[in-house]
Amino acid sequence: PCVDGFLRRQPLPEGCAEPMEPELLEGLVRRVAASISVIPGMEVVMKNSLSPALWQPSFIICIGSGQVRVLTLAFVGDPVSGDRPSSKSTPFVLRLVTPDLV
Repeated sequence: PCVDGFLRRQPLPEGCAEPMEPELLEGLVRRVAASISVIPGMEVVMKNSLSPALWQPSFIICIGSGQVRVLTLAFVGDPVSGDRPSSKSTPFVLRLVTPDLV
């Protein structure tokens, strides 16, 4: 929380694990950042001979039960409907889930 422009560390609620060591946290952040990319999705569409496009890709970071995963969702394949990249869609949705990144 921010009070008067200063960040203050709050005590952890009972039952919460201790924060990660800075080196471990930095590695986790790098793995998450690398997973927030269209490259894995493009590899899948190319491997399956689909049109080389991901429409409206979304990246969701899932955190819980000591795990961190990145979920990627995007419209793929044909036929494509919509006139702008932000409104293009297809009948098919690609869903990719990373392994646990912790």
